This record gives sequence, structure tokens and C-alpha cells, in this order.
Amino acid sequence: MTTVQVNKNEIIYQKAIIAGGILLIIIGLMFPVLFQSHMFDIIIKIREAIITGDSGHLILASALLNGLYSIQSTVLYFGTMLIVFQTGLRVRLKSFDMILLSSISIILLHWMDSLVFEISWEPVSTLLALIISLFLFDKLFGETNSFVQVFIVSIQVFFAFQWLNIMPYFSLYRFGKGDIPYSVKISGIYLNAEAVLNFTGFAFFVPFIISAFVTATLFISYSQNIHMMKENYRKENEIRDMRIEAMENRMYQEVHSLVHDLKTPLVTIRGLNSLFFCESVNNKQKEYCERIENSVTKMSEMISGFLYEYSRQKIKAEDLINYIRAQLPLEDEKVKFSINIEQGLRDIYINKIRIARAVINVLENAIVAPCECPYKLIGFDVKSADRGINIIIRDNGVGIEEANLIKIWDVGYSTNNTSGLGLPFAKRIIEDNAGTIDIMSQKGSGTTVTIFLPSVECIEDFRRSDTVDNK
Repeated sequence: MTTVQVNKNEIIYQKAIIAGGILLIIIGLMFPVLFQSHMFDIIIKIREAIITGDSGHLILASALLNGLYSIQSTVLYFGTMLIVFQTGLRVRLKSFDMILLSSISIILLHWMDSLVFEISWEPVSTLLALIISLFLFDKLFGETNSFVQVFIVSIQVFFAFQWLNIMPYFSLYRFGKGDIPYSVKISGIYLNAEAVLNFTGFAFFVPFIISAFVTATLFISYSQNIHMMKENYRKENEIRDMRIEAMENRMYQEVHSLVHDLKTPLVTIRGLNSLFFCESVNNKQKEYCERIENSVTKMSEMISGFLYEYSRQKIKAEDLINYIRAQLPLEDEKVKFSINIEQGLRDIYINKIRIARAVINVLENAIVAPCECPYKLIGFDVKSADRGINIIIRDNGVGIEEANLIKIWDVGYSTNNTSGLGLPFAKRIIEDNAGTIDIMSQKGSGTTVTIFLPSVECIEDFRRSDTVDNK
């Protein structure tokens, strides 16, 4: 997915969140109309309490009233916070400024709602609940980044503070001045149930406000534990990568030293073979000496290619392909090769020995890949490409699952019980020679590997442009 598509999706997501926030605010403002029948049920329960003298009806009326008011306040609060968050105000404003702006916005929404529908509201309890909710939002959302958890905590806060409105004890502090909460308290006084309302309000307020803080703390702790686990996992991966890199460096140094030491016996073999060639008395002995000399020459080239990995030379593409073909196991009856080489290929500028080793590693992977067919068919095509050549290797194996395609470049990863070093090595060598390697595969459809190697002209153009840039 391109950056433009990602940005477009982010914009669509932000607009959807803002639209959702606006919808919640509209629902909150229309709450008195949408739940008008429930408001009548509350009034009926208050009358039943007065008629029957049963204060239990007041408790039921209070529970329903506080539930409706807390839902309305939470919906308005949540809608406002969605808009504030998605419009970027939370990032641009300090915590205190955001709390002040959000509080003023929600208070104004409640005030507008009371003017339009001519109903009273509770500014004191609403403001206190807002302050607590915004404080918890700042702590909670910064850790969890979850609106669902914010909603769960905030509705507990609003529900807790609504119970203060039906407590006669808090009437002096401007709590419960609305029509219905005031009716509940007057009815309680008439029924001599002031203590019951105070106790009930306290019994609901304390547990719910404690529950809100405990819930927020649990959410924060859970989120921190998840972050810690992810951080530990990341560090474990880093340590593993460092160990693998250290092991690779150690192996490389040891192999480098070993290969360097091979030069000495090769010189001895070549010298003794030269003496034996001079003293040969028949053609058979001379033929053997020539074979030994050719083998020593090839081994010397391989050693030089390994020791001087950054050396490059101009070679014909056909020479590279012939060198690779000479090392293919063509005698294996279970493996069939289909080799197609385009004529007139451009000259390339590479380290022949190391590139050949990289391509052979890819071919060996294709050979050992599991196959459900009676025999393994491997296509080996070499074609001209823009500014270079393409080496295309195909097999009819079982393929690679899409989820594992990105893992094949990891050192040690293998699906065929191999060392897992071949493909990472091949990728590094090819990229060191200014080439690229791409793999396409589907489960059950085989695998295709495309290796691009740059032409001499491509390298020269790159060098000229790099020289101009440096000037």
C-alpha cells in the first residue's frame, strides 16, 4: 500500500470518527425526547412512593433517573472527546487547556439542551464528574489508546456523581436542583426517608467512584504489561539478531582465514604439477596434469573471489551462465532443467565467483524444495532487461505461504530443514553487486526468483552521476 493510500485511509478514518462524535452529541442533545416515556415512569414511581408510603419506590426512581442522566452526560462527553481528539486539539493544547475547553463545551451543550427542551440540569455534579473523567481520560488514554476503556470508566464516574443529586445532605451545595431530583428529595422528606436517601446515595457513590479509579488503574496496568511484553520481545529479537550477526562475523572471519590458508597448498600443488607435467612421458599423464592445472585455476579464482569480495570485473553474461551451468547437478534423474538463454546479452560488471555462488544457492533451494510432482522441473532463463540482465529461476514445488515470504530473508529461517543461510547470503551478495533479487510464490503454485544484474553501461552511468553530485 502506497503512502498516498495510507494517508487517504487515515483521513477517511478521522472523518468517520468526527462524524461519530457529532452523531453522539446529537443523540445526547435529543435524549430528553428519545427517553421521554422513561421520565414519565420516574414521575409515576415518585407518586407511588408518596401514595404507598414506600421509600423503595424512590430508590427505584432514583436509580432510573441517575442511569438516564449518566448515559446522557457520558454520550455528550464521549462525542465531544472524539471530536477534540481527532481534530488534533489534544496534541496542540496542554492538559489543563484541554480539560478547560472540554468542560466548557460539554457544559454549554447541557445548557443548550435545557433551553431547547425547557428541562433543568445539574451543573455542579456534571462539572465535578467532567473534571474526574477528563483527569482519568488524560491518564488512561495516554497509556491504553482505547476509547472503549475510556467509555467504561467515564460512565461509572457520571453514574456515581448523579447519586449526589438525590441526597438531601448535599442540597446546601447546589446538588439536585433539577425538577425531578428535587421532587425525589421532597418526597423523601415527606416520607421521613432522608436518611435512606443519604445512605443510598452514599452507598452508590463511593463504590462506583472507587470502581472507576480501580478500573482505570487495571486498564493502565494491563496496557503497561502489554507494552513491557512487547518491549521485552523487541529486545529479545535485537539480542538474537546481535548474536546471529556476531556468529556470522565469527564464521566469516574463520572461513576467511581458512580460505586464505588454502592458497599455500594450492601454490604447492601447482608447482609440483608443473614439475610432473615437464617430466610426463605420455599423453595420458599430460592430460591429467592439465586437469589438475584447470582445477587449481578454478579453485584459485574461487578463493580470490571470496577474499576480494569487493572486486568487480567486466565479463560477458554468457561466461557467468556457463560457469553456473558447469556446477549444476544435471545427472540427477529426479531433477529436470529447462535452460533458455537469450542471445546478445549485455556485458555485466560483477564479482563473477560470488554472484555465481549466490545464483547456485538459489538453484539449490529450488532443487531441495518439496514437490508433489513425480520429478522436479526447474526453469533457468536468462533474458535482457532494462540496463542489465534478468536471471529467472522457477520451480514446480509446493510454494511458500504469503505470510512467510518476508521471513525467507531472515538468517536461520528455513522451511526445508536447511541452514537458512543460502538466501540471506545470496541477497547480500547480489545487492553488494548493485543487483536485486525478488521472489514470487503461492502455496501450491511453485516459486519464481528473479535476479537482476546491472550492465557495464548502467554502472558507468551511476558512477558519472555520482561524480557530478559530489562536485
